[in-house]
Amino acid sequence: MSNSKLYFVHCLTPVHIGSGQGVGLVDMPIMRERITEWPLLPGTSVKGVKREHFRQTKDKEMQWVNAAFGKAPGDQEGKDGNAGALVISDGRLLAFPVASRNGTFAYVTCPFAIKRMVRDVKAAGLSMENPIHDSLEKILSTSNHSIENQESNFVVGNRDISVLVRNGEIHLDEFESHVAEDQAFGEWAERISILLFKDELSRKMFRERLVLISDEAFQYFVTMCCEITTRIRISEKTKTVEDGALWTEEYLPAESVLYGIVWCDKIHTVGSQVTERELLKELSGEFILQIGGNATVGKGRIRCSFSEGTI
Repeated sequence: MSNSKLYFVHCLTPVHIGSGQGVGLVDMPIMRERITEWPLLPGTSVKGVKREHFRQTKDKEMQWVNAAFGKAPGDQEGKDGNAGALVISDGRLLAFPVASRNGTFAYVTCPFAIKRMVRDVKAAGLSMENPIHDSLEKILSTSNHSIENQESNFVVGNRDISVLVRNGEIHLDEFESHVAEDQAFGEWAERISILLFKDELSRKMFRERLVLISDEAFQYFVTMCCEITTRIRISEKTKTVEDGALWTEEYLPAESVLYGIVWCDKIHTVGSQVTERELLKELSGEFILQIGGNATVGKGRIRCSFSEGTI
């Protein structure tokens, strides 16, 4: 058994984990990877909300919580703090929701996102098959990597079950494309849906809406199609908008799917009787968590699930 697990995050509502004050049109942008500019969930944020979940809902002593997630100096009994044994990576984007003329919306992913996931999973000592083969990449490269080219191809696992295909084409956002079919991609999508969701309805929604697009098309969608919300502040006395109190916030859209790796490091708590494997064993099943800002206006609700072994 590996000393690592794979975790998935499915956004139930829009999520805002900010990167500070923006310098462009968006006043409060979300956190993004520096190189790819893809949205991410910082591992520190994920670890923090999981610690709070276990602190409130698990029938565990605080000694267990402190060993797993760490303890600040002077917190509770004793003056010494310690680092947590659980190590949680950043949540990386796997599938992004995009509006579709047919089927309402699609989960879009790309070869680079899948290849990076396969690499990360294998580096953690787990196993995952790579559905991206040469012929599949050739299909996606026929447009010279341009989303505006109407001859480009999107790929689904099975046209018969896809709700996105009409007359051999898919319409995503303002773009349309011919669609190809690939059995290996379809089988991979089915396995991922089982890891992501516990109920058959959600699994079916994922399988019938997942579409593979080129890396360049994916880059366009994740950088240009996140949710932007305008916010205002109301004066407590006049009940009108305060002068200058108008700003915009960026959100990772609801239905976004991310993944990450969690593993167990050395136990740093003095005198703890729990083992590394026992700590990791507690991370199983599915949790509903609150993450990021604006919780009082219904933002930041996520479903987090764990998996291990062959995927």
